[in-house]
Amino acid sequence: MRASWENIARVLEREAVSDAELAYRLGCARALVSRVRADLHLPPMPLPVANGRLTDEQRYLIAAVLTSGGHRRWTGRVTRDGVPIIDARTTAQRVAFRLAHGRAPQGRVQVDCRMKHCVEGSHLIDRLIRADRKALAVAGGVR
Repeated sequence: MRASWENIARVLEREAVSDAELAYRLGCARALVSRVRADLHLPPMPLPVANGRLTDEQRYLIAAVLTSGGHRRWTGRVTRDGVPIIDARTTAQRVAFRLAHGRAPQGRVQVDCRMKHCVEGSHLIDRLIRADRKALAVAGGVR
């Protein structure tokens, strides 16, 4: 589904979904979803909090901002080296990978685009994807 005013309005009228979650699902800015919600006179919808804490996925949805070229820039905490982190044990890339690929990453997660520290899940690769690409390259060279 494309992120147009009409499509956002359709989803908001059908589902109780936060601006952050819907913006992530549709690949648009949270401000656009907020504007449509306001135009429809719908009350704000924050991310649901369980046990007084946001989940890692919710923290990612809040701090990963869509930029040009389909990249996501991290606005949350970073290490001294600039690595985006959710907390002391979890990088934003691992959470983004899990959301985009539907599975936990195997091994180190690497950015596979030109934007350093991009946190767009579809721009991230793990050990299994790297191995698959290597196997395809070898098989392609054998022909």
